[in-house]
Amino acid sequence: MKQGLNLASIESNALRKSPLVSVVICVYNAGSYLRPSLLSIIGQTYRNLDILIIDDGSTDGCFESVQDLLADSRVRVFHQANATRPVALNRALDQVRGEFYAVHDADDISYPRRIETQLHALLNRPHLAAVFCGNALIIDGRSIAPVFAPKCEDDCKREIDAFRMPAHDPTGMFRMSLVGHIRYEASLPFVEAFDYVLRVGEQHPMIVLGDCLYGYRILSTSVTRRDPMRREQFVVEALRRACDRRGLEYDQVFSHGPVSRHRSQNSILDNNIAAHFMQSVLDQRRARRRLAALRTAWECFRLDPFDPHYYKALVYALASPSIVASLRRELPVFLSTSKE
Repeated sequence: MKQGLNLASIESNALRKSPLVSVVICVYNAGSYLRPSLLSIIGQTYRNLDILIIDDGSTDGCFESVQDLLADSRVRVFHQANATRPVALNRALDQVRGEFYAVHDADDISYPRRIETQLHALLNRPHLAAVFCGNALIIDGRSIAPVFAPKCEDDCKREIDAFRMPAHDPTGMFRMSLVGHIRYEASLPFVEAFDYVLRVGEQHPMIVLGDCLYGYRILSTSVTRRDPMRREQFVVEALRRACDRRGLEYDQVFSHGPVSRHRSQNSILDNNIAAHFMQSVLDQRRARRRLAALRTAWECFRLDPFDPHYYKALVYALASPSIVASLRRELPVFLSTSKE
């Protein structure tokens, strides 16, 4: 009995000495995905967590499946009428207790060592404002197409300067002492995270770890498919604001528009998910996983065999390095969207 008490005391002392990390989870009708998603956070190898859940007006009863998980002393839940994801994120930021905060979408999966690995990177580099990681896609219950190429501070700066996110936005962990004053822009729903990451990256350094630590679920009911053109309008507005902050003229920087003219209608509907597959193929080829790269390319082709846009990953998997290098200049950007 004494040994058990001693072990509990040791663990409690260790938690007090380790930094508190807040994990922000915005929930809107996450359905059956909420339970495995929340379990992936509760089960993290890093234990000193402040799990902050904002229920943004869910009506599907998803919280009924997690009542036992909400009993965890680290979990705090706030309910509000539906007000969009950026509003929910800002409410969460107002409640953050940790020195760092991580984003986690309510239907996604954080791999067990995600928080531990990203926190370690932030603690070792006190000047960094954010650390991102690689991610896989979860489609029809299967985890596919991992991306895991590391990016140093200079790489991320080049991406930000080119109006691109260095990594998928929900994989981010942020240092509150540097970004605690920054909020998500409620007037830019669907692309609020894109705008937020650009603004953080314009002010502070960030990196991307060369580890795939996150599973991003692709849903056929995503907002992009429901109203892709409205989302594109918000992309344009976010880019206009970024140009204004940098003293640039939007019409000169994006003289041909922010979206490639070569993209198919299907790629606009699915938020250009094929770009993620192409990047995954490249990462796996660099890691000498040629067979895995080919399988990933085949999965991309299966998304829409009648659209040549989805053949590109196969070209990346089979072509010579010189041909791939020339094609990469046209590699499009995969931007995530809110799942409300």
